[in-house]
Amino acid sequence: MAEKFACDPQEADAVARALSRTGSDIQLSLTQLLSGLRTEGVGQPVAEALRDFLHAATTTRTNLIESVGTAAGLFAGLSEGTLDLDQLLAARTTQT
Repeated sequence: MAEKFACDPQEADAVARALSRTGSDIQLSLTQLLSGLRTEGVGQPVAEALRDFLHAATTTRTNLIESVGTAAGLFAGLSEGTLDLDQLLAARTTQT
């Protein structure tokens, strides 16, 4: 039945896992990159620009991680739902 919907549940599961890894990578990479950011010893305009950048990067990262997590969940649900539907239909067709 999965073929009728053009869904490969194994591929959807693989995409879900890849997206989950990507979200984790994004979360870890920017934290490491920005951990050494310091504003001491720089002029006020530079310090403000660095703070603005840090805030924007953090907000963007948070939104991106959330979006990637949502997409991963959708692909995982697609995989599980397709397999469940196939099993249900197979069970019903063998009952008669």
